[in-house]
Amino acid sequence: MKKNLLRILRVILVIAPLVWIYTRTNAADLGETLRSIHLPFLIYILAAYFFGMFLQGTKWWILIRRFVPELKLSKALSVHFESAFYSIALPTAAAHDVVKSVILSRSHSPQVVWAAAWICKLMGFLALIILSVFGALYIQSEILPDNFRSSLIAALAVVTVMAAASFSKRITRPLRTIMAAVLSPKIMSRAEKFREGIYIFKHERTTLLQTFLITAATHLLIMFTISFTIYAITGKFYLIECLAFVPLIEIVALSLPLTPGGIGIREAMMAAFFMHLGLSPEQTASYVTISLLVPMLKLTGGVCPLYRFAAKRKS
Repeated sequence: MKKNLLRILRVILVIAPLVWIYTRTNAADLGETLRSIHLPFLIYILAAYFFGMFLQGTKWWILIRRFVPELKLSKALSVHFESAFYSIALPTAAAHDVVKSVILSRSHSPQVVWAAAWICKLMGFLALIILSVFGALYIQSEILPDNFRSSLIAALAVVTVMAAASFSKRITRPLRTIMAAVLSPKIMSRAEKFREGIYIFKHERTTLLQTFLITAATHLLIMFTISFTIYAITGKFYLIECLAFVPLIEIVALSLPLTPGGIGIREAMMAAFFMHLGLSPEQTASYVTISLLVPMLKLTGGVCPLYRFAAKRKS
């Protein structure tokens, strides 16, 4: 019963925001707004998101390669894109990381693979908050809610402490004691391997720095692309506003394990953000229409399993 209710809630969270966004528009005006977007702009937007997916797979490979030198970039990228394809139907934004770690850990060190996925996730949150802080420092104060900057700096401090604590056995030891009392020995054994996998990266400062720089560049590219998408629709470039608010929207959408990739939740918060910027309902719906094309890029990951299936049938 609870599972059915959760499924219904997830469907509502995906559909309700889209219904709200599109029912506020005039169909003729929405069509005119969409037709006004130049095709080269749309091609750039989709290409930028696809390149962002490529960078995300590359940074994961850089971390794993430090301890698994035989891993080829092509293999890591194929697993990354294939898992993105599978994650389309899975009801959580973390599904992509879980699926790709499960696939690659079958043939390579599980503790390194899972630890690399965790470190990538932490770096992603850290980079998003830093970008938001940067945007908040440059945006006009009257646009920001009260205590916005101080709250961001506090959140940055918390994530930084969490990231540092991941590499300290002394800090994580009390948590290990609690987990040992709650979890079964089998699960605890796997958790220990995951814990040890994180610790081996402790002194790999060059590798961690490379990974963080790629992470920051990837998120900056996405923020620029979102601003460019708004420019393609409205003729105005809201880069600083996007830096201040969109990273926080992305963190919330990815943190709530409710919908595939945060779809619905992200669109609802982006619509509220656009209302704050003064965009019309038709402009907001146009952006949402384009953003819904982005998850379709994950379908490219379906080439790998289809190729294996065709090869198997042929043999």
